[in-house]
Amino acid sequence: MHAEKLRFDGRFVAIAAAILIGAFFVPPLFRGAMIALSVVAVVLSPLPVGTRGVTFAAMIGLATGIASVNLFAVGIFQGPITREFGWSQTQYSFVTLVGTLVTVVSSLYIGKLFDRQGVRQWAMVSVVLFGLALISLYWLTPNLLHFYVVFALMPVIAAGTSSIAYSRVIAAWFDQRRGQAFGAALAGIGIGGALLSSVSQYLIGAYGWRSAYVGIGLISILVTLPLVFWKLRDSPTDVGLGLDGRPLDASPGTDAAQPVAEHPKLALVGFSAQESRRMSRFWMMFGSFLLLAFGIGGVLIPLVPILRARGIEPEQAAAVQGALGIALIVGRAFAGFLMDRFFAPFVAVVILAFPMLGISLLALDATGTTALIAAVCIGLAAGAELDVVAVLVTRYFGNVAYAENYGWQYAAWTLGSGSAVVVTNRVYDALGTHTPALWAYVALFAISCVLILRLGRYPELPPAEENRIKHNL
Repeated sequence: MHAEKLRFDGRFVAIAAAILIGAFFVPPLFRGAMIALSVVAVVLSPLPVGTRGVTFAAMIGLATGIASVNLFAVGIFQGPITREFGWSQTQYSFVTLVGTLVTVVSSLYIGKLFDRQGVRQWAMVSVVLFGLALISLYWLTPNLLHFYVVFALMPVIAAGTSSIAYSRVIAAWFDQRRGQAFGAALAGIGIGGALLSSVSQYLIGAYGWRSAYVGIGLISILVTLPLVFWKLRDSPTDVGLGLDGRPLDASPGTDAAQPVAEHPKLALVGFSAQESRRMSRFWMMFGSFLLLAFGIGGVLIPLVPILRARGIEPEQAAAVQGALGIALIVGRAFAGFLMDRFFAPFVAVVILAFPMLGISLLALDATGTTALIAAVCIGLAAGAELDVVAVLVTRYFGNVAYAENYGWQYAAWTLGSGSAVVVTNRVYDALGTHTPALWAYVALFAISCVLILRLGRYPELPPAEENRIKHNL
């Protein structure tokens, strides 16, 4: 597959440089957020002009969506909430497991829904409902059941804010630049990490954790909803474009907005969901992502509590998490770029070497600069993981049932990341240290690398049969 030359738009680069310079003139707590915004401009710059709007909408949708909140905000809120209500770390983190189980089940079905009905309408509904769910936490009581119920409902009502939804849109818009576009859009989770870490810590310190939840809920509704409505489209044909932002080259009298399947350039290829699940590499991929997510989720979500247990102050811990968020953005951007040009499993294994180093440093009681280096190493891989999932699903199984196949792999990811948080905190409650769990996660990364390498060469993807086309991409 030929990958097009990477070209940067000078205007975007200039904007990125200006924001980066401005980062040195804001309080340290917000510096990570400013750097994240500069990276946004850089990763959008190489994309074709006609595709930047939809990619930016997906990016911000993910930045304010359920994945970013669960990965970055949950850890920030853990200390204030547990102190006020007298909950243990295990009791608090169990909310992640509750949400995980619901996400795992729902992921197996919502992908099929998005394949058949599109994403845009569901994304708009989910943004509003998710924002209201966050705002409702203002009235949270010491009753753990209340806490668990809210987070159990979130994966369902916020399904349209997930990577299953937004990556499905990107898969429909891109081909040769797919990895690059996945990287740019999915970088939104890292952007959310940098922004939410800063904003949440500031709001908690200034107004308390209840008002902080209201703040991030309002951001989801007031910022993301207009952007999704204005820019997000399920198919490039909706705006008269083909894959990668190219003209459709439609003959006179041809409706440029006709179903994608009717355009040769946008034809569906690959295996159905049922065919994919009968392949051994599907389950090998599932197992690899399960272990990978267990290793990343066991460190990423409770990172602030891990650092706080070493005596690091809350503001410093939030700054370290913000640096991880920036590294996540960089990891996403470069992973996608590299997977467009090189064999994706090899790229994935190289990237996974970084969190093995980072978690090892944390296991050796990293503090100060060493903790920052560890967070950056972890962030590089945490940034690449969903890119890897998205690219591998399209290259090995095609786009016939992309969202459904991705949903299954995302379920593996969610199961691993959500379960690991409970394990990490349980180990700490029992032993007073996170170290044994951290070394176990290093071993899981190694096993995951082996499974990824065993996927083998990309298969020849068959054209979709007419009777298998039940939806439009």
